[in-house]
Amino acid sequence: MSIIEKLEKLISIESITGNEENILDYIEQYLKTNQFDGTVIRNSGGIIAIPKISSKKVALVGHVDTVPIVKDQKVNFDDDDLISGRGSVDMKGGVAVILELLISNHKNIVGVFYTAEEGPYENNGLGELIPVLIQECPVKFSIILEPTNNEIQLGCLGVLNASLTIDGKAGHSARPWVGDNPIYKLSKIIEIVKDNEIQELEIDGLNFKQVMSITKVSSGVANNVIPDSLNLNLNFRYSPELNRASATKIIENLFSEYANIIVTNCSDGAMPNLNSEEIKIFVDVVKKLTTPKQAWTDIARFYEMNIPSVNFGPGDPLLAHSADEHVSKRQLLESYELVDKYLKSLDE
Repeated sequence: MSIIEKLEKLISIESITGNEENILDYIEQYLKTNQFDGTVIRNSGGIIAIPKISSKKVALVGHVDTVPIVKDQKVNFDDDDLISGRGSVDMKGGVAVILELLISNHKNIVGVFYTAEEGPYENNGLGELIPVLIQECPVKFSIILEPTNNEIQLGCLGVLNASLTIDGKAGHSARPWVGDNPIYKLSKIIEIVKDNEIQELEIDGLNFKQVMSITKVSSGVANNVIPDSLNLNLNFRYSPELNRASATKIIENLFSEYANIIVTNCSDGAMPNLNSEEIKIFVDVVKKLTTPKQAWTDIARFYEMNIPSVNFGPGDPLLAHSADEHVSKRQLLESYELVDKYLKSLDE
């Protein structure tokens, strides 16, 4: 089975977050029927595949779940180079590359296939798999095969979501002077967000953007009632140089005068680690454009464990989760060939 056929098979298996058993069954069965010589560890977080000959120093990591398929999901393109369907970009292309590499007799790899990346942080399968991985394997480097257009993307931003509540006073809309409409107080918060919407950062020579957005606003119970409160969600993608405490402090300093703040979730980012010898070797061998990761990815979990990592995989990240999600066959093959080239350089 070619890597292209492998990806098409993976796409055909629906694996929306929370429903990944079938695709994990397929991955496990594929390894067994394609003479994978090694150990397959499986738990509710996913699968770790360890070749018998491996030094276990390089983890190839991919999530098997997808967001839901939409009604207008495009499944056919006129261009024969394109493979379409939910997950073709995010990230079954990367999973197909890992499977191909696992049966290629490399001496240093471990395959990690995990669940629930598209859901809440606390349900992510890596939470269960990483302790097992660390116990079983002396991992020194990881490649997260998220879609990057085959760019080498380093580090990632932290992400914080906060619930901001503006208090008011309920009243009849026919007599608004007896109430206190919190909606009118929203303008000050919008002004602060716009002033802090984009902050350019240079970290290890890479240009990150720290960004702030309002993503949800809700208020009111009826058309003829002045609401007694307004709630909004603030999404803050913060510098990898910050941590939860410092990111929270920024939000409190900016908004505590105007709203009550509850941080609902927060995940720190990862520094680019450009000085890491493992990353230097990967960059030198692969020779592709090196850019910052303008998002949060599970690279942060490996950074927390002091394991240098890169984001590198097939597919345009701008097409992830879209109705016309698709990946180039040429780019899929290039991704495999470049990671294969890197791994062969370690084998020498």
